Amino acid sequence: MFAKDKLLVSKIENGIVIDHIPPCRGLDVLKFLDPDPSARVVVAKNVNSTKYGKKDLVKIEGEYLTSSQIDALALIAPTSTVNIIENWEVREKKEVKPPEVLEGILECRNPACGSKGRESRFSVKLKEPIEHSYFECLECGFKIFYRDAIEEIIRKASAGVLVSMEKVRREFLRLLISKGALRLNGPFKLKSGRLSPYFINLGALTDGESLSKLRWILAGFALLLVKEKEIEDFDFVFGPSYKGINLAALTCEGLSEYFGLNKRYLYDRKEPKGYGDVAMDKQIVGAEYFKPAQRILIVDDTITTGKTKEESIEKLKSLGEHKVVGIIIGVDRQEVAEGGKSAVQYIEERFGVKVCPILTAKTIYSMIKRDLKEEDRRAWIEYYRKYGVVKLE
Repeated sequence: MFAKDKLLVSKIENGIVIDHIPPCRGLDVLKFLDPDPSARVVVAKNVNSTKYGKKDLVKIEGEYLTSSQIDALALIAPTSTVNIIENWEVREKKEVKPPEVLEGILECRNPACGSKGRESRFSVKLKEPIEHSYFECLECGFKIFYRDAIEEIIRKASAGVLVSMEKVRREFLRLLISKGALRLNGPFKLKSGRLSPYFINLGALTDGESLSKLRWILAGFALLLVKEKEIEDFDFVFGPSYKGINLAALTCEGLSEYFGLNKRYLYDRKEPKGYGDVAMDKQIVGAEYFKPAQRILIVDDTITTGKTKEESIEKLKSLGEHKVVGIIIGVDRQEVAEGGKSAVQYIEERFGVKVCPILTAKTIYSMIKRDLKEEDRRAWIEYYRKYGVVKLE
């Protein structure tokens, strides 16, 4: 791989090269970036550097970095540079710049620190070599050295900063397939009575690992919708019973854990409550915390005809004045509903509420069709010829 101290690695047509990474930190950078499993990746350790003596290097084909990712990278590899490659050439070179103050990433380890329960603030003290760098709590002066903080920084930064629509969708499909929540051995009879070649069952995601990943996916997707102004910010997350209850709870927990946003969730009862404090949560559990004119985000697993979502919107009227800012759906089956339109079109036009699927049937099919048997591919294609608002190839 090396000859005369030069790295013999073929050029990439499009992607990123992260250079001047502190020695032995290349794998930390790779862990932080978490590239697509199919991407070609090169990690070089302890390469000779004129400027630093030794360095690591990471090359990833087909990836790109957002400004938020570059800011977070500055904490993990503060001496690094990012080369953006397009058409075999370096289109842009960026030097990362660590912040002077780190907010909300590290937790002060001084048990007497007054920052407990509030967002922490640490000043960043960079030294040479990098292992001598440290972070100093602005509340109590407690110091956390770089080597002791790096794992926490990677974990928090990866969860909170590197959320992107592409990554959310990729991780969601990976989760559905790996945990058996995407069933392909149909036909399956749906609530609509249709016989489908596949079935999405988020109820299969009951183990701790699945729930942890689903929490990140739902919270990240909701946050991105607000940041990208696809929906308004919201006060409550509503989960239609039964499966939606768990999804709403996970969304709220994820928003708090990863992004520091404290939201409440609501869910409906299949039958009105007839005992105890009936006035408090007769039909909508959690309604005692609701105030007039507050905003609600609905979260559910799939949408086929839209009837369940219509029922949810109708039930929420019992809260009084409110606004449904949007509906997050795990998977849009993209099937015909009333009037020859899709369920998404039906809900959006009738209620003026935006429906935001994480994945669509067409996207799923395009990503798995090579692994399907010929008869299964035909079953998908025929099903969508009969019931779909999209056609599959």
